[in-house]
Amino acid sequence: MISIYMIITALMPTALAKGSLGCNFSGPTGAQKCSGALGEPLIFHLPKNTERLELTKIGVSRVKILTVHKAVKVHETYINHSAYFTNGTFKLHNARKTDSGHYQLQIHGPDGKCMHVINMHLEIQAPVTKPSVSQTCLSPEEMKISCSSEGDEVEFILTLDSHLLMQTRGHSQSPSSSTADTRSLAGSTDKQHEPSVSNVAISLHGQLTGNFMCNVRNNVSREETVIRLTSCKGSVFQGFISHVTVTVAVIASVATLLLLLALFLGIKYLNKKTRPMTANEDNAEDEIVYSDVRVMKHTRKTRPDPHQNAMQN
Repeated sequence: MISIYMIITALMPTALAKGSLGCNFSGPTGAQKCSGALGEPLIFHLPKNTERLELTKIGVSRVKILTVHKAVKVHETYINHSAYFTNGTFKLHNARKTDSGHYQLQIHGPDGKCMHVINMHLEIQAPVTKPSVSQTCLSPEEMKISCSSEGDEVEFILTLDSHLLMQTRGHSQSPSSSTADTRSLAGSTDKQHEPSVSNVAISLHGQLTGNFMCNVRNNVSREETVIRLTSCKGSVFQGFISHVTVTVAVIASVATLLLLLALFLGIKYLNKKTRPMTANEDNAEDEIVYSDVRVMKHTRKTRPDPHQNAMQN
């Protein structure tokens, strides 16, 4: 089973694509679309050999940004970041978000009458950045792969060993049992012109291996990143064993400290019990000293009585 989650949030401007894009006003009349990369040159290809043409941006008000008739006139708001060339090209040096909008080109004949009208809708997009891809093992049977990229209107194509896993925006996702949940967190309208970061996550079986590719693209750029998937076998249990090992080591350390503390207290108690008794602990001079006292009994010898001896004789 494959689960897909996609989150879009506002972010700061990002690295920009290289090169310049163009909008062709020389094609058939009618409504057309064009895309430009934010901060990069954008060229308007205008019809050649026309005596008179007018390029107007239509919005809240009509701004005639370019007029070619005997002389070239550029609107003051475009003078500093645009240039007109005699080969029929009008170039914006650095495309801005404010350049997005609806443009109309009118081609006039020698008599001043309008001969052709070409409408063009221009959208300036922030190019995508090189995607960041990560693998997370949830269990031996399940892994999660995440892919994220900055830019506007990002489209994701995920493959494993060239086999399509998922493609977002405008295409059915494979396999058909997959589900998607897309949420936009772009914020208020004052941040709508900021590039965004898009993220897509897919869940696969934990034993799958191979080259996983995340390809991202929009109308003005494309990038890709490839990683090597590794098996999730044993990763969760190894982490559990490591945790148990650390826990046992901590318990052993605590037990050792308690044993040392008990030994220290026991020695201190024995030393206190064998101290000499004192009459007054506060006065060292009153210490009672026990010593062995021996009593010597002296026997006194008496002289014999001479009278008693005479009588006995």
